[in-house]
Amino acid sequence: MTYVLAGTFGGVLMASLSTTLGSLMLFFLTKDPPHWFTALSDRLSPMRMTMGLIILAYPTWTVLGVMLGILYWASAKAAPTGGAGSPNLMFTVLVVVAAAAAVTPFLVLLKRVVAGFVALALCFAGVFGWLVPHVAVQTW
Repeated sequence: MTYVLAGTFGGVLMASLSTTLGSLMLFFLTKDPPHWFTALSDRLSPMRMTMGLIILAYPTWTVLGVMLGILYWASAKAAPTGGAGSPNLMFTVLVVVAAAAAVTPFLVLLKRVVAGFVALALCFAGVFGWLVPHVAVQTW
């Protein structure tokens, strides 16, 4: 149960971070829009895009956090060795690799908001790779 709650905590925190960073990235895309974004913003206003981001972020990140909490529980049973400041080195490495793999296509496609995607990847790695494992093993 602690692992699921830690994952839920990480998911809600990540949703807050992604809505903040997503709104900032949307602002920068609106200021100097690429061609595809201009066509999209003709059909959908930036305000609606932001609201959609907020509405989808919380349930999506929370479910992902629960799944990662359960994955952490399984990896803690399989390979409980800590390292790199984490209670479980294998899980942390998996999360960091997943963050890098997930953000790479966006870095290539959306060059105007590279800093935002790098910040999201670092937040993901920090929240799920280090914070969630520490919260899960914390004795209250």
